[in-house]
Amino acid sequence: MTVVVRVYLVRHGETDDNRQGIMQGQRNTPLNSLGAHQSRLVADALTDVPFGAAHTSDLARARKTAEIVLEKHPGVTLETSQTLRERFLGDWQGRSGGERGEPGTNIESETDFVTRAVNWWNDSISRIAQRESTELQARASSEDSFAPAHVLVVTHSALIDRLVDTLTKEKQVRVAEGVDYHFKKECPKGSISIVEIEEDGRGVLVSYADTTHLKDIDLVQKNADVQ
Repeated sequence: MTVVVRVYLVRHGETDDNRQGIMQGQRNTPLNSLGAHQSRLVADALTDVPFGAAHTSDLARARKTAEIVLEKHPGVTLETSQTLRERFLGDWQGRSGGERGEPGTNIESETDFVTRAVNWWNDSISRIAQRESTELQARASSEDSFAPAHVLVVTHSALIDRLVDTLTKEKQVRVAEGVDYHFKKECPKGSISIVEIEEDGRGVLVSYADTTHLKDIDLVQKNADVQ
């Protein structure tokens, strides 16, 4: 099977709320200095990727991460979307884990959150895959070469986790041999996960939560937003 789309799922860089163990949810928190540094390291790692499209959550920490990455890719338009936001945590937002208490009634339900993530994937990434598959078929009878589309997606830990978990459970994506992935596996700030989509529309998770490009910088291991 020919790969028609390669999707790079990037978690945003660190914020002060991350560092302090505060639940952000959809708080519009900016990157701190380390988060900006992480984002530059992500940019360095992805310098040679020929991105044709880029999508990001509209929250500042994700949007700025994406903008830093795209500094090395002039001409690529960045599409922002509320749909790629972290899960809305209601009254928990702005509290530390120790202050959490019982969940309020205004937290986005797990079902709604997962549906939002998967719908975005189907509406955006699956459509790109369909377009590229059509292009591949059109070139089958010619000598024109074909290269997959490369798509940058900058979003949040819980969204990446729930999205990948659902896509694998629904058999839209399989985990490649040797890839260390399991549900609620920590997805550190600035990590990169890669899904390759083949011409039949099915995907392969070829890398998950890779941080080798971040070298030995100090990473916050605990993510207060993931329940």
